Amino acid sequence: MRNLLPICGLLVLGAAGTASAQAPPSAAPIVVASGSAATPPPIKVATIFGQNAIVSTQEGQKASAALTAKFAPKREEFTRKQAELQVLRDQLKKGQATMAADARDRLSQTIDAKSREVQRLGQDSQAALDQEEGALMQQLGDRMLGVIADYASRNGYAVVIDVSMPNGPVLWASPSVDITNEIVKLYDQAHPSAAAPPSAPPAKK
Repeated sequence: MRNLLPICGLLVLGAAGTASAQAPPSAAPIVVASGSAATPPPIKVATIFGQNAIVSTQEGQKASAALTAKFAPKREEFTRKQAELQVLRDQLKKGQATMAADARDRLSQTIDAKSREVQRLGQDSQAALDQEEGALMQQLGDRMLGVIADYASRNGYAVVIDVSMPNGPVLWASPSVDITNEIVKLYDQAHPSAAAPPSAPPAKK
């Protein structure tokens, strides 16, 4: 897939961050035998490459392959029309000095029209592909959020941060807190690849 969308800024509150796990404001600190307050457990934070996780799942790979096959005819048409346009340009270049002025002008007009056709075809095809990719990523991302939330809750994570964006707010994170691979495995278990890929709106012609 191409530029795939991030999982909506992915901030998942785990067991330590849910409303039910918050202590009342008036709760007294836990006191040990010596009379000093107990040190609270460290807050667990994890990172995930959301886009990579989605496209690495079996379902994501299956959906990507289906999209590639669906848009293959459009790509082939675009490539063919580009080749036809290049032939016309070469013809004009070779006959620049020998062609009659009116023939040269007609060929130039044909090239201009063909160029606009190729450009429009490329833009329409890309827009349709982007639309379907976005719909698929949204649906797969929603499913993955459920997997992440369950994993974070069961393992005591307070926050899971999506670090897919290269210029995001996270400047550095230890690889030891990356849970991408674990989430991909859990997603595949929860959503086997044998299931049909999420439906997407038909491509615009």
